Amino acid sequence: MVKQMTKAKPSHDEEAFPERLVHMYFSFAPAKILSTALQLKIFSHIAAGADTAQAVAKAARTGERGTRMVLDALTALNLLVKRGGKYRLTPTASRYLVRESADYFGSMLEHDALWDAWAPLASIVRTGRPYRKVEQQKKAEKFFPALVRSLHIMNRGPANSVARLLGAGTTHHGLQVLDVACGSGVWGIAVAEADRTAHIVAQDFPGVLATTRQYVRRHKVKTQFDYLPGDLKSVNFGAGRFDVALLGNIVHSEGERSSRQLFKRLHRAMKPGGRVAIIDMIPNDQRSGPPFPIFFALNMLTNTTEGDTYTMAEYKQWLTAAGFHRVRAAPIGSHSPVIIATRV
Repeated sequence: MVKQMTKAKPSHDEEAFPERLVHMYFSFAPAKILSTALQLKIFSHIAAGADTAQAVAKAARTGERGTRMVLDALTALNLLVKRGGKYRLTPTASRYLVRESADYFGSMLEHDALWDAWAPLASIVRTGRPYRKVEQQKKAEKFFPALVRSLHIMNRGPANSVARLLGAGTTHHGLQVLDVACGSGVWGIAVAEADRTAHIVAQDFPGVLATTRQYVRRHKVKTQFDYLPGDLKSVNFGAGRFDVALLGNIVHSEGERSSRQLFKRLHRAMKPGGRVAIIDMIPNDQRSGPPFPIFFALNMLTNTTEGDTYTMAEYKQWLTAAGFHRVRAAPIGSHSPVIIATRV
């Protein structure tokens, strides 16, 4: 007699998995709600005194029904507080999401650039051809000025940590620093503020350096800065000139080939004992996490020709091959540690 097989009862986690998939698929909603609110200046309108859906709709010139839905969604996201049909900003929203704030973070969030690039992801994976190539000068000078305004706010704390790790103003004074593809200059500015005798050479495309100069003036370190316009792939860094080279979120957009060439040129540009500090998204050696560096690799697939995110093991191999040694990682209060390597 054949014994009848009984099917195992699904676990609670297995039963709940379809709902988890729905939530995963719908996870685009918070990002789109936030960017819509920034495009419509909703946080600024509330800061100016519009505290009901009707008042915000009038100020934003939007429909009241949709405005109320967005306001309620922002409340659910803990960006607004709602009581008795009236809305007010949370302290963090007031600081970072009101366009008039000195710490406004919304510059890179109020545009649809990333949405546009990620929309054809399946096609990009099939062909390997990116939606755009932000590492090229024309694209970079259009794309990065808005982006770096937000990144400057986010990276101020990590930049100060990097400056301390480099001993700026404490164990090392008068540092000669090269800030490669500097963007807002946030990494070099932190060194300049910590060491008032430091000198920073800020390198980037001419159209991006206009933004750098604004931040250098704002931080009152103008006399400590010079500028080196050009493409990091070909600009002349000189030889034996610098104590420190800063690469703040650069390698991921360049790709392996360009980055390995860059490391060799930086080795030549450094004084003996000089150090290169690399700040970037670093996945673990198995590329199984953390999520943000893993996801960001796909962001490079959509936005660059050869970009990717790279592991600590890969950085050690490339830096050693370029002539650096004592390659180490140190936490800086960000998504990934800083990598510091020393010229032999």
